[in-house]
Amino acid sequence: MKKFLIAAGIAAALGLTACSSMATSSDSYDAIVADATATHAEAAKMGNVWKQKKMKLAYVDHYLDLAAKAKEKGDEATAIKMAKEAQKTAHAEVAQMQKYADLKAGWEK
Repeated sequence: MKKFLIAAGIAAALGLTACSSMATSSDSYDAIVADATATHAEAAKMGNVWKQKKMKLAYVDHYLDLAAKAKEKGDEATAIKMAKEAQKTAHAEVAQMQKYADLKAGWEK
Protein backbone atom coordinates (compact mmCIF):
# COMPACT_ATOMS: atom_id res chain seq x y z
CA MET A 1 0.00 0.00 0.00
CA LYS A 2 2.85 2.33 0.87
CA LYS A 3 4.53 1.75 -2.50
CA PHE A 4 1.24 2.39 -4.28
CA LEU A 5 0.77 5.73 -2.52
CA ILE A 6 4.32 6.79 -3.31
CA ALA A 7 3.89 5.81 -6.97
CA ALA A 8 0.57 7.64 -7.15
CA GLY A 9 2.12 10.74 -5.61
CA ILE A 10 5.00 10.70 -8.08
CA ALA A 11 2.62 10.20 -11.01
CA ALA A 12 0.46 13.09 -9.84
CA ALA A 13 3.47 15.35 -9.38
CA LEU A 14 4.77 14.54 -12.85
CA GLY A 15 1.36 15.16 -14.33
CA LEU A 16 1.03 18.52 -12.63
CA THR A 17 4.56 19.48 -13.63
CA ALA A 18 3.80 18.66 -17.25
CA CYS A 19 0.65 20.75 -17.11
CA SER A 20 2.42 23.73 -15.57
CA SER A 21 5.23 23.63 -18.11
CA MET A 22 2.67 23.67 -20.90
CA ALA A 23 0.75 26.58 -19.39
CA THR A 24 0.60 28.59 -22.58
CA SER A 25 -0.14 26.82 -25.81
CA SER A 26 0.27 30.08 -27.67
CA ASP A 27 3.73 30.88 -28.93
CA SER A 28 3.10 34.58 -29.35
CA TYR A 29 5.63 36.87 -27.72
CA ASP A 30 3.02 38.92 -25.87
CA ALA A 31 1.29 35.85 -24.39
CA ILE A 32 4.58 34.39 -23.17
CA VAL A 33 5.68 37.70 -21.61
CA ALA A 34 2.29 38.19 -19.94
CA ASP A 35 2.40 34.68 -18.46
CA ALA A 36 6.00 35.11 -17.27
CA THR A 37 5.22 38.47 -15.69
CA ALA A 38 2.09 37.20 -13.91
CA THR A 39 3.82 34.06 -12.66
CA HIS A 40 6.84 36.05 -11.47
CA ALA A 41 4.54 38.42 -9.59
CA GLU A 42 2.98 35.40 -7.88
CA ALA A 43 6.45 34.14 -6.92
CA ALA A 44 7.37 37.58 -5.57
CA LYS A 45 4.19 37.59 -3.48
CA MET A 46 5.25 34.20 -2.06
CA GLY A 47 8.71 35.62 -1.31
CA ASN A 48 10.64 33.40 -3.72
CA VAL A 49 12.43 35.43 -6.38
CA TRP A 50 15.59 33.94 -7.83
CA LYS A 51 18.41 36.48 -7.80
CA GLN A 52 22.09 36.56 -6.94
CA LYS A 53 23.56 39.30 -4.78
CA LYS A 54 25.54 40.97 -7.56
CA MET A 55 22.65 40.94 -10.05
CA LYS A 56 20.75 44.18 -10.58
CA LEU A 57 17.68 42.31 -11.79
CA ALA A 58 16.15 38.97 -10.88
CA TYR A 59 16.60 36.18 -13.44
CA VAL A 60 13.07 36.56 -14.84
CA ASP A 61 13.45 40.33 -15.20
CA HIS A 62 16.86 39.85 -16.81
CA TYR A 63 15.48 37.45 -19.42
CA LEU A 64 12.50 39.72 -20.09
CA ASP A 65 14.88 42.65 -20.56
CA LEU A 66 16.95 40.64 -23.06
CA ALA A 67 13.73 39.65 -24.85
CA ALA A 68 12.59 43.27 -25.07
CA LYS A 69 15.96 44.36 -26.47
CA ALA A 70 15.87 41.58 -29.07
CA LYS A 71 12.30 42.55 -30.00
CA GLU A 72 13.39 46.17 -30.50
CA LYS A 73 16.17 45.01 -32.83
CA GLY A 74 13.67 42.93 -34.80
CA ASP A 75 15.10 39.53 -33.79
CA GLU A 76 11.83 37.73 -33.14
CA ALA A 77 13.41 34.28 -32.61
CA THR A 78 15.75 35.51 -29.86
CA ALA A 79 12.96 37.54 -28.27
CA ILE A 80 10.72 34.48 -28.03
CA LYS A 81 13.61 32.32 -26.80
CA MET A 82 14.43 34.74 -23.96
CA ALA A 83 10.74 35.21 -23.12
CA LYS A 84 10.31 31.42 -22.87
CA GLU A 85 13.38 31.27 -20.61
CA ALA A 86 11.79 33.91 -18.37
CA GLN A 87 8.53 31.97 -18.38
CA LYS A 88 10.28 28.71 -17.48
CA THR A 89 12.18 30.39 -14.64
CA ALA A 90 9.05 32.06 -13.27
CA HIS A 91 7.16 28.75 -13.26
CA ALA A 92 10.11 27.10 -11.51
CA GLU A 93 10.07 29.78 -8.79
CA VAL A 94 6.41 29.12 -8.07
CA ALA A 95 6.81 25.33 -8.29
CA GLN A 96 9.69 25.43 -5.81
CA MET A 97 7.66 27.47 -3.34
CA GLN A 98 4.66 25.16 -3.64
CA LYS A 99 6.77 22.03 -3.31
CA TYR A 100 8.49 23.16 -0.13
CA ALA A 101 5.65 25.18 1.41
CA ASP A 102 5.18 22.80 4.35
CA LEU A 103 8.89 22.21 4.95
CA LYS A 104 10.13 23.38 8.36
CA ALA A 105 13.53 23.45 9.95
CA GLY A 106 14.43 20.40 12.02
CA TRP A 107 14.67 22.38 15.23
CA GLU A 108 11.16 23.86 14.85
CA LYS A 109 8.20 21.99 16.29
